[in-house]
Formats: sequence, structure tokens, C-alpha cells
Amino acid sequence: MEIDNDVKRDAVEELVRELMEGEKGKEMKKRATEWKRKSEEAVAPGGSSYVNLNKMIDEIMHAC
Repeated sequence: MEIDNDVKRDAVEELVRELMEGEKGKEMKKRATEWKRKSEEAVAPGGSSYVNLNKMIDEIMHAC
């Protein structure tokens, strides 16, 4: 979904409706929900980001 610099009100309305009610909007919402779930898993205890951050902190603490 892209919009020009020289845009008309009707074009904006059409894009907003597609985003809110159309298939593209539903698909975008589905993907966003999936990314949200994945990011929550990554930062939860035992998740990849959580584990990697703890490893980095341990390495820094042992280097001092």
C-alpha cells in the first residue's frame, strides 16, 4: 500500500478502507499478530533474546 505526494481524498479513503476492512488489512493484522507472538517468546525467560542477553551479561561480568 503506497500513496503519492499528489493524492486525492478518495484515494486515501479507499486505502484506509482496504486496510481496515479488506483482505490486505486482514493479512497485515495476521502477520503483525504473529510477529508480536514471536517477539514475546524471544524475550520471555528461556527465549532466544533472553538467553543471549544473559550470556552477554555473564561474559561482561567475567571479563571485569
